Amino acid sequence: VQLPTYYEIPRVKQALDKHTDETFRQSVTSLVVILTTFSGIVLSRILTHRLCMRRSLAYILEFALIVVPGTLFVTVAYPYSVHFVVFMVLLLIVYIWCTRALTYARNRDLFDLGTRPAFLTVLRALTHLITAICILAIDFECFHRPYRKSKNYGAQLMDTGIGLFVATMAMVSRRSRNFSDLRRSLLRSALPLILLGCARTLSITIIGYGQDDHEYGKHLNAFFILGLTKLLGSVISYFAHNDMQLLPFSLVLLIVHQMGLSFADNAAYVMDEDIDRSSWLNANREGLYALPGFVVIYLFFIYFMRWLLSNTLLSYAEMLKKLRQLLSFALLSWALTLVSVYTVGVSRVTCNLGYVMWMLAIVITMLLLSLFVFDFIINSVVPTEYNPIECVEKGVKVTEESGEKSVWFIICEALNMNGLTFFLLANLLTGFVNIFLKPEERSDSVSLLILLVYMFVATCVVYHLFSKRIRLA
Repeated sequence: VQLPTYYEIPRVKQALDKHTDETFRQSVTSLVVILTTFSGIVLSRILTHRLCMRRSLAYILEFALIVVPGTLFVTVAYPYSVHFVVFMVLLLIVYIWCTRALTYARNRDLFDLGTRPAFLTVLRALTHLITAICILAIDFECFHRPYRKSKNYGAQLMDTGIGLFVATMAMVSRRSRNFSDLRRSLLRSALPLILLGCARTLSITIIGYGQDDHEYGKHLNAFFILGLTKLLGSVISYFAHNDMQLLPFSLVLLIVHQMGLSFADNAAYVMDEDIDRSSWLNANREGLYALPGFVVIYLFFIYFMRWLLSNTLLSYAEMLKKLRQLLSFALLSWALTLVSVYTVGVSRVTCNLGYVMWMLAIVITMLLLSLFVFDFIINSVVPTEYNPIECVEKGVKVTEESGEKSVWFIICEALNMNGLTFFLLANLLTGFVNIFLKPEERSDSVSLLILLVYMFVATCVVYHLFSKRIRLA
């Protein structure tokens, strides 16, 4: 079986050079590609409300505005990503001017973020959508090769996947306050992910589907990493007396982790291709040695969300202050990312200091943009009246009439309600396409058709589950 080409594999000298001028450019380019899908969500939020369409039609429109561009800009339309984002920014400025959104925002009594804010819904949906598109698109010739995962050092689009999943997992998690919380977190969250990891490893071994050992190791995979991160993060958070202590906990762990990578030659050990994989530790060194870094991301974003949502009812002045603080944090994170590029490098395979800073920069930037665009601007002009995710979580009965009012964020809300189901389905469909449709032999037009059908099937399933208010996982 041909091994999937997950990585951009440059010459050895380039692969081991962590202080490249290209890395920071890559990090910004990755953000731009994410913004193309984000722009589609913004446009669909405005149009679905303006057109007053039914939920099924809103889904079709959102698919055309969100999923189709997201697929095009990682394949044949990749040269135009920046142009598209600039165009969407100009459209947003025109929208703000024509609707007098700033005046409406200034006159609002309160900004109610709710228990599940729009920015959280959007960020989680972005993570699922971009990952689902890329895990299949990468097997087609039309996929833009530089977006593949970096072999050792780099900040490409697909390097963001696992980091974003860890960050969004943390955002809907909380500190283990007692043993009951810890047990619930381990049994209901960590254990199922680890079991899924076991199932994936077993299944690809049985069918002989190739897996690159340099991703997480010979036996580990993304499910294992997420499950073990949840497990370790929950245990560490159990020893924190309050949410504020999670910040120093994560900082200390990050310093120790980076010192091990830099001064104990852990990074060299992980990246040395001459080391055989005869022992279990050697075979899975990529995933195991990256775990502390992912736990840092997990702990930090539990703390960060507690800070961000410490007050969900904000006055106009408080909202402006929150936006200014987020802007400061975003700029600081990007500055630290730039410093990291020329000191320790950015490496997903070890989840080092540079990678952690890059993930902080991307996530905080997207939180800032989402809070500003949706909660501050759009909701001031066309306020939302209904959140089905909150209704399901609170056990509130949802009527068909109230359900039809929710014609915005259809795909985003569906992905939030059944994100794991969507991700599992995307993995199954990816395996099906690779085994039966021979993607490496397809033309660009056929490749795009297969990708769009694949995304339509995956999103359509979770959309119908969402319509019936069925939450699986």
